[in-house]
Amino acid sequence: MDLILVLKKILFLVNLNLICKRVHGNISSQTSCAGILPADLLEESIPKYGFLPNGVSVLYDTNSHAHAYKFSRNNIDLQFPVSKVFKNCLYFPDEFSIFFVIKHEPLYDKKECILHIGQDNTTLVSIQLSRKYIVLTYNNRKVQYRNFALKDKKWHSVGFSVSASDITMTTDCVNKRRKRLKRKWPSNLPLKNATFQIASCAPARGVTLGHIKDLIFIPGADAAVRACPPKTPQHRHLDNRLPAVPDVYRIGSPGPRWDDCTWTDVGDIAYDLHAKSLKVCVNGIWQHVTVNIEAPTKAPELPRRLDYIDYYQDIRTPGPSIDVELFTIDGEGTFAVFASSRPRKSKKDISIVYKWRKKKFVFYQRLNTDAAQCWKFFAIDNNFFLAVANYGKDSRVQGNSTIFKWHKRRKRFKEFQIIPTWTARDFEHFVMNDEHYLAVANHAKGSSQMVDSGIYIWSTKLRRFKLFQNIMTTGAYDWTYFSVNGYHFLAAAQAFDGFSTLTDSRIYVLQDKQFVLFQTMETNGATDLEYFQIGDSVFLAVANAYNYGPQNINKKQEYLTNSTIYKLDKGRRVFKTFQTIETFSAVDWEFVTIGDEHFLIVSNAQNRALEGDHLTSIYKWRGVEKFVRVHQMDVLPNTDWEVFTDKRDVYFVYSNAKGKTSQVLKAVFTPS
Repeated sequence: MDLILVLKKILFLVNLNLICKRVHGNISSQTSCAGILPADLLEESIPKYGFLPNGVSVLYDTNSHAHAYKFSRNNIDLQFPVSKVFKNCLYFPDEFSIFFVIKHEPLYDKKECILHIGQDNTTLVSIQLSRKYIVLTYNNRKVQYRNFALKDKKWHSVGFSVSASDITMTTDCVNKRRKRLKRKWPSNLPLKNATFQIASCAPARGVTLGHIKDLIFIPGADAAVRACPPKTPQHRHLDNRLPAVPDVYRIGSPGPRWDDCTWTDVGDIAYDLHAKSLKVCVNGIWQHVTVNIEAPTKAPELPRRLDYIDYYQDIRTPGPSIDVELFTIDGEGTFAVFASSRPRKSKKDISIVYKWRKKKFVFYQRLNTDAAQCWKFFAIDNNFFLAVANYGKDSRVQGNSTIFKWHKRRKRFKEFQIIPTWTARDFEHFVMNDEHYLAVANHAKGSSQMVDSGIYIWSTKLRRFKLFQNIMTTGAYDWTYFSVNGYHFLAAAQAFDGFSTLTDSRIYVLQDKQFVLFQTMETNGATDLEYFQIGDSVFLAVANAYNYGPQNINKKQEYLTNSTIYKLDKGRRVFKTFQTIETFSAVDWEFVTIGDEHFLIVSNAQNRALEGDHLTSIYKWRGVEKFVRVHQMDVLPNTDWEVFTDKRDVYFVYSNAKGKTSQVLKAVFTPS
């Protein structure tokens, strides 16, 4: 009997021990949340494919080559369950780090949330901004830090490292501020039914007005030490890279050790401790981030193929339009401006800017012009400009072309600078060695087709363009800038020499701070040059519009010409004929890449009634088959084509040189 009783007691104790191990083991594993991996909260909340969520927009800055997300106050609701990050966890971790990269405008709302973690009306953890403070809130307690860093409209990294006894905020890996907690971080914050709320405190409430590039959750309180370098520099260029999820717990210093950034680093932002500024990897070089940034590119789109192009919208213009320019202003949207000219001299010319609103172009602003031929949009030091090439009403009189500047408060373009021109056909803006240039193509001077075309350089001292170089041109119609392997080129399409359209177009190369002749190409009424690359191959397409002169003495089929695509022979350093395409009144080539497919659109400015003469063609790149015609569109006479995207929708805009109705077309796709 005693033996049986002893055996029962032993069995009871063993079972009790097993039960305790299981219970305590489960609790320990769930409270400690072992195995949590770093998480990019922006990637978790924004789908990799399809449309962006309501209230979220992707912005891009061409100068800094960086992206960021912007959020709308009205309808933002980015949230997802914490279980996607905290797997098998009952309680919130008591050691963790949160990093984010942000640029904020000078204006703040009373309460803006970068991140809110909680259930219904309960807050577990949140990070809030105001003009005075950056605040980490937990369990109804607040830890406040003075907001010194985020007031200069520049990009900054902010990191919070939380342990049981203290919280450290680090800005730009330089300024570390540590605050000891009066009470230890609670180890019993329940995670049941909790969610991550991104960029707002609640749906459409407390929305951040800043642009956010990264928002990363990292287990462990030492992430700031790992993400930021020691004070002794380990690299002559940069000291650290801002934390990216795969790199945070890499062995050794996470700072870059390469002499120059590689293609795998393009778009990465790093902080230079010595220059005290953020830099971005662009084309193998770490460059300073100086202007507005925009947002991480979306994940790769689902494969699809262009099926056909359909009519979408008519745009009424004051008169026939030679050119259309599409552009985007950060925070304002997408615009289109048409170069229009009224045929009657008694009427004052105007061109109109249209804004893309609710999937339509609507009237936005009138701008005074004088037989406008071309618009060119560009940005200098976060200022936005529109330059118009005015042909004028009389080729015997020197005219004026105008540069307009965007007024940020009035949100309108205002006249900024006058450039004296002779029957100007085109403006081309380009950047060389961090300096801005503007080239004007002057077409004729009185009865002579020979005239100086000016290249202007931006003077940082005068805050104006000043003359850099004159180049004698003959019937110039278009300038095209491009660079290959560090060499800078400027190509002029020359349409007429006074006797014949069969004349030379020219390519110039920069040598000793001057453009000198590089190559000539025989063209026939050339009106446009289109530079593009496919893989490692470099191409230059010439649009030949008109065949007039001794070579066509009988004046037959004057608009039927051959347009040529040239390919750069890099070994011999010369453009060679690659493909010849029969075109009809080709005034413009437009190169377009959709997905992994490449297209060339060629305009048809005449649109005659003869069979085939009224069609505009699209050619598709097919490798060894070269460019093959895949679409013919029965549209109005057109002289210029532009393409833009709105989320996953692709639109084509063309200008009508013979009437007051230009059009928007929409691409229709089929799954590949």
